[in-house]
Amino acid sequence: MKSFFSDFRNSAAELKNVRCLTVAGILTAAFIVLDMFSFRPTEFIKVNFAFIALAAVGMLFGPVPAMLSAAAGDLVGCILSGQAPLPLLSLTAVLTGFVYGSLLYKKDGFKLVVFSVIARLADSFIICLLLNTPILMYYGFMSSTSQQLYLRYGKTAAELVFFIPLTIAVLPAVKAVYGRTVNHKSI
Repeated sequence: MKSFFSDFRNSAAELKNVRCLTVAGILTAAFIVLDMFSFRPTEFIKVNFAFIALAAVGMLFGPVPAMLSAAAGDLVGCILSGQAPLPLLSLTAVLTGFVYGSLLYKKDGFKLVVFSVIARLADSFIICLLLNTPILMYYGFMSSTSQQLYLRYGKTAAELVFFIPLTIAVLPAVKAVYGRTVNHKSI
């Protein structure tokens, strides 16, 4: 537990670093763009790859910048799409940043792969299904009919087939590129 709090403190200290702010800003912009280019197979199911940019912020800079990136990305994304921000959904976006930042910060090699899978599973099952589904029902974006719920569960399970390998492939590559271009050394 002590390591968690020290990582959280170190993550907050990253906000003093101009490189952190710059890279997190670029990745937040990528998050917004990837979220805008999502596709909707049905009215209440949205598929996109925006999580990968948020996971990269969390991996590189920790939970605090990842949570701020998620909040900024959600707010700007809502403004650009013409939607009003929904506080409960914004809160789950911030929680997603917390999950990726807490699990991926300062991880590399095999640990990064294992924790990438754990973070993606937590995002899919805890945040998407257990939190976002009732919130979407509360706001009236989906009903509680079993057909819509089964489609949402199936969509989440099907996404994992693509998203876990994507996460495993992209995050180490992002870490390597960041290490070579920004720090001129391996992170």
